Amino acid sequence: MPPAAMPSNLPVGYLPTIPSGNTPLASPPPGRTANIEHPETNSERVYVAAGVCIPLILIFTAIRAYHRVYIARGRDWDDYAFILAIICGLIYISLCVAMVSQGLFGSHIWDLTISDLRNSPFLLVLIIEALWGPFIWIIKLALFMLYFKLFSSFLWFRPLVWGGIYITGLFYFSIMVADLVLCAPRAHETYIMAFSTPRCNLTKKVGIASGIFNIVTDAYLLILPSIAVRKIQIDPRKKFGILMGFSAGVIALNASVLGLWYRTKVNNDLDNTWNIMPLHLALIVEMTCGLCVLCGPSLCGIVRSDGFQKFTKRFRKQPTTNNKACQGSRMKMTSLGGVTTNPQGEAAHSHKPSTDSNAQLNAHTHNPSTDSDAQPNTHEHKASVDSEAQINNTTTSDNEAITAIPKI
Repeated sequence: MPPAAMPSNLPVGYLPTIPSGNTPLASPPPGRTANIEHPETNSERVYVAAGVCIPLILIFTAIRAYHRVYIARGRDWDDYAFILAIICGLIYISLCVAMVSQGLFGSHIWDLTISDLRNSPFLLVLIIEALWGPFIWIIKLALFMLYFKLFSSFLWFRPLVWGGIYITGLFYFSIMVADLVLCAPRAHETYIMAFSTPRCNLTKKVGIASGIFNIVTDAYLLILPSIAVRKIQIDPRKKFGILMGFSAGVIALNASVLGLWYRTKVNNDLDNTWNIMPLHLALIVEMTCGLCVLCGPSLCGIVRSDGFQKFTKRFRKQPTTNNKACQGSRMKMTSLGGVTTNPQGEAAHSHKPSTDSNAQLNAHTHNPSTDSDAQPNTHEHKASVDSEAQINNTTTSDNEAITAIPKI
């Protein structure tokens, strides 16, 4: 974390010299005026972020729980890391909301007076600074464990995961120690006095280093599964679906970049009580995206499950009626009028018995010469009839196969 605990970038030892009353902590920039009684605030951004991210985290947690209980039917060792990561994410967001509710951070520095400075907001900031490192590491630990579970069949993948776990753990816990050592009050110091000492200003450099390291680790967590998925011999569409499960990591990486930018702005701008709100907003979004990535494989498993496929069949489009059904219905309709139609649409009337007897009589009066001349034509006619019968049989079998598809 950056030196978010500092109420401003005022000179060290400047706060005790500010007279009490309605004197602003700093002079407003040119073109701005101090508004002590009704100060402008951007704290609602944290409230909005919490109102969106907390329900999103709970929804994805329910998705993963449903998959593990009703589809996978079992627990694994990465589930315990996921539970711990969810708890850490919710605690961090709650602490940010509690810090904003104190009314100090989120306002312009020139709209605050010495009477607005209380120990409780600085205590919350110190707790947030100290816990940010372990909390973000636990979320990334759960991601590394998920990757190890999915891709541990690749021998080259295992040392990359374990190396990432150890390196990130050492760095983020060292950040926690540095924040506590540099900004915690010592003997005869209040939190306000401790945060305005030269040693606490050193956390500015620590904050920039943590921001750069955070970007590197987020990019590493995004690239690592992409390389493993490319080496899996599966259909490209399935590869794309797996990668989409980790797509929230792109948003987390962008949030880390924004976090570094706001860290720099907080360090170099006088009005860091205002600029600190977008920084916490970026950190909340980063944590939320990491928790959503942990639920991506469970979401894919639910989509591929038999129960989900049966449920979605109700909303799929009905198959087109086949030709055979149309012909059958047309024959039934025309038979009501005394005329039936064959599949070619020709009308066929009922033959009289006299016609049949005349046909038999003519069949017995053929000359031998005529029979001999008709034999080649008979063979040709038979061949054409056979070919037409094969075509009709093929069409009938295709129509029967279409008809065999269950209606959705």
